[in-house]
Amino acid sequence: MSLSFKGHTVVVTGAGGGLGKTYSLLFASRGANVVVNDFDGAAAQKVVDQILQAGGKAVVNTSSVTDGNAVIQSAVNAFGGVTILINNAGILRDKGFKNMSDKEWDQITEVHLKGAFACTKAAWPIFRKQKFGRIVNTASAAGLYGNFGQANYSAAKMGLVGFTKTLAFEGAKYNIKSVVIAPMAASAMTETIMPPEMLANLKPEFVAPFVAAVCHPDGPDASGRIFEVGAGFIAEVRWEQSKGAVFKNDATFTPSAVKAKWSEITNFDQPKHLKSIADIDMKKIHEAASKASPNPQASPGVRFDGKTVIVTGAGAGLGRAYALMYSKLGANVVVNDVSERGAKLVVDEIVKAGGRATTAICSAEDGETIVKAALDKFGGVHVLVANAGILRDKSFTAMSEQEWDIVLAVHLRGTYKCAKAVWPLFQKQKYGRILTTCSPTGVYGNFGQANYATAKAGITGLTRTLAIEGQKYNILANVIAPTAGTAMTETVWPEEMLKAFTPNHIAPLVGYLTSEDNVDATGCLFELSGGWIAQTRWQRSGGYGFPTVKPYTPEDVIVKWKEITVFDERSTHPTSTSEALQQIVENFENKGDGVKAKL
Repeated sequence: MSLSFKGHTVVVTGAGGGLGKTYSLLFASRGANVVVNDFDGAAAQKVVDQILQAGGKAVVNTSSVTDGNAVIQSAVNAFGGVTILINNAGILRDKGFKNMSDKEWDQITEVHLKGAFACTKAAWPIFRKQKFGRIVNTASAAGLYGNFGQANYSAAKMGLVGFTKTLAFEGAKYNIKSVVIAPMAASAMTETIMPPEMLANLKPEFVAPFVAAVCHPDGPDASGRIFEVGAGFIAEVRWEQSKGAVFKNDATFTPSAVKAKWSEITNFDQPKHLKSIADIDMKKIHEAASKASPNPQASPGVRFDGKTVIVTGAGAGLGRAYALMYSKLGANVVVNDVSERGAKLVVDEIVKAGGRATTAICSAEDGETIVKAALDKFGGVHVLVANAGILRDKSFTAMSEQEWDIVLAVHLRGTYKCAKAVWPLFQKQKYGRILTTCSPTGVYGNFGQANYATAKAGITGLTRTLAIEGQKYNILANVIAPTAGTAMTETVWPEEMLKAFTPNHIAPLVGYLTSEDNVDATGCLFELSGGWIAQTRWQRSGGYGFPTVKPYTPEDVIVKWKEITVFDERSTHPTSTSEALQQIVENFENKGDGVKAKL
């Protein structure tokens, strides 16, 4: 059986070279019509010429990927439709976080995230109408694990994981399948950062067959799933959650109680592998927390005397709960919010209780103003809790560009701007704690929240790179995915849920992670809700390595699908790009016997 793409039209973005070119040539060789998109028209034309000379069908498109309508329209004009979209276009703007400019941040999120959104949005109604569509989004190891000097790129690439998972949910009933790959291949982007001998083994031809296999109507169902692919090696990556610890929701649930149970929170002896938010058993968590005994306290207790803490979005909900907790534990608190009334009420509450606080009334995107408020009032800053957020829920079909932009701006760019503003201070004093806010939606995806899932997942990628770059300066950065009753959730939650899962149940973990007592946890993701706290990490399948003497085929992928995707004793838990690359590099020497798998 040979997988033919006759009758299919494939749009490949960033297809003038590297992976995009290789995808285009492979799909065309198997009968597909191909739209070769690249801003470099000459490079795109060369690829089209190569396809035409071989008897294939292809056209050039030179539109920016942010003009998704123009990209997809060229497929409709030339071939009458589109069935497969490969969001591959990308750029690098590598820079240490301290020296990264807003322009370098914005350019990366524009091309990678806005580009993928725009092209997918334009193709989506066509896919829905014909009840068939395949989307491949391109993440990277930097997105999954973080990478030094790539805070912008890590954020964008991890954002695409959240985007993909949400598209998978929304597309399921229309036979629209979305998969995300983290490829390792030689390209114009990687040739500036990898040695030639490594690039020689990382040919794009060892990634493209996998992409073709998961895009074919008869290919394996990879929707909503993540794969690392390079040098003939393919493995699946999924979330793994610790059993976690349960706390009684009373006055004894404090950062000191979290400190006392830390080893329980981070114990992966009985892990879970959730596939959606629906797998989180909120009722069971609530019952267990209600029956729990008062929480033991670590000694000495967690305190913040002499420390100044910035909390964004602190006029209500989670941010307010954090601000009140920090003040109670001795901190000076900067209460940031766009609502002057909300922020002042929280400051008044703190001052009335004998604490010290000040307001910073502005958007979270105005990080410098927030930090100035801390310096003016308290002379320094030691902790940043990036909490500000908004919802603009809408099915992907109905989501406007504005609803996409504003959610990405407040959550992802706001977190970047605040972290950027505190970073030089933290570096100079060789101390800092950063706590950012993901969401279960950013971890698992969720129907009607493509913008929110993308932004929240992006924050995880950003945080992991901050953890890497901050380590030598004693700057620790962690990310939480909380579930709590707030102004954001009250529109979608019943009353009893709002009462049972209050922001006060989230604050103790935030307090511990941002304290001097936390000296080890950095770059970590935690899920928590209603008195339950667990750590979530990556698990990678043992995978399968094809011989590198010549490229494997899409058919080979189907034959080896079980080996690629099985999670068994060979599974690993990479925590860095270098660890992830190790198995790929090991496959360089896999010469096999040159015999291809047969269907």
